[in-house]
Amino acid sequence: MVSKEIEIIKGHRLDYQLYQYLLQYFSDNELQNLFDAIRRPPNRYYVRVNTMKTSPSDLVNILQEHSVVVYIDETLPEALWFPVKGGPNRIPSARKYVLADKRAAESVYMGANLYVPGVVRMDDDIKRGGDEVNVIAPDGEIVAFGTAEINHDEVKNVKRGGVAVRTLVSVYEVPKIRELHEYAIGLFYDQSLPAQWVAHVLNPRPGDVIVDMNAAPGGKTSHVIQLSGGKAVVYAFDRSENKIREMIESLSRLGMDGLYRVEARDTRFLDVDRPDLVNSVDRVLIDPPCTDMGVRPRLFDVKTMEIVKSTAEYQRQFIKVAWKLLKPGGGVLVYSTCTIPPLENEDNIAYAESLGFEIVSINIPNASGGLIDRYRDSVVRFYPHVHGTPGFFIAKLIKPVQMHQ
Repeated sequence: MVSKEIEIIKGHRLDYQLYQYLLQYFSDNELQNLFDAIRRPPNRYYVRVNTMKTSPSDLVNILQEHSVVVYIDETLPEALWFPVKGGPNRIPSARKYVLADKRAAESVYMGANLYVPGVVRMDDDIKRGGDEVNVIAPDGEIVAFGTAEINHDEVKNVKRGGVAVRTLVSVYEVPKIRELHEYAIGLFYDQSLPAQWVAHVLNPRPGDVIVDMNAAPGGKTSHVIQLSGGKAVVYAFDRSENKIREMIESLSRLGMDGLYRVEARDTRFLDVDRPDLVNSVDRVLIDPPCTDMGVRPRLFDVKTMEIVKSTAEYQRQFIKVAWKLLKPGGGVLVYSTCTIPPLENEDNIAYAESLGFEIVSINIPNASGGLIDRYRDSVVRFYPHVHGTPGFFIAKLIKPVQMHQ
């Protein structure tokens, strides 16, 4: 029997079980506001200054010389933000179409060019050199108007990083920051504000042995290296070899070669694969695969209670191993996700406590507390419809002295 689905807002559907579950924590109106915000980008687009290469004020001055409007965040000094324009913008019509995959369409929706890997299909008569096209998402929504940079039959032959469509008008607009020289030479990394707080909560110090259990694409790993001045022993793991390669490229761009150790491993078995790390790690970061229900913009999505439950169970396997890796008597675990359900957040913190972890209260300016009363004043949440950020969760735990090893 197929479970009944509830469409909260256009394109965003939950099965009835998950809908009823979330109603324990949000009113129906709050859910609509939350998912309506998820469908749009935040009003601010954030990047993190690579303070190992430049200062926030110097980077602001450089970008302003390019006539880029940019500001330093009020609470986090290495965080810069660009205003997101569009209210939304009206997209001109074109006779020809290019179909983008979901991820690419959501980037183009915010003004990015459409790159070759994101192309699903091009109309057969599209030619480079000025052909006007509309870029459409898999659900048929028009996300941008632009000009073709390749012929329809060149998609498979153009190099991976090539531009397929140059975006001229998009629903929302953010500066094409990845095309700036300052991006190419590693002066900044694009990263949401909540994600930038994670490494600060971890508080890496010179000499610390630190494990990032789910390191790709490298944003939090690079921030940990940055905050420790490159003087911590940082292990970066991810199970995907392709993602590891991309992360190495990204960290190299930031000038962090030689400042970390990277391996492709499934860290659910790290205590077995790397016994040298057991009871030897000062700090562990877990940012596990999650249901991504706080990621924005998200044009359309379908989530079920079964997916949320199975994902939460998967996440607990990392927490169990983190317990084994951390030093007794002060080893620190920071757990974060970019999703909303307590099953993947507060309930997993309760599981961590059942292993012996102790919660450490954290406070981040302008953020909210936990959804469950027990964690109201100890964990941190960001909500799209409240804080204007992606949905995000952060918690900090400590491994106390164990009386019986």
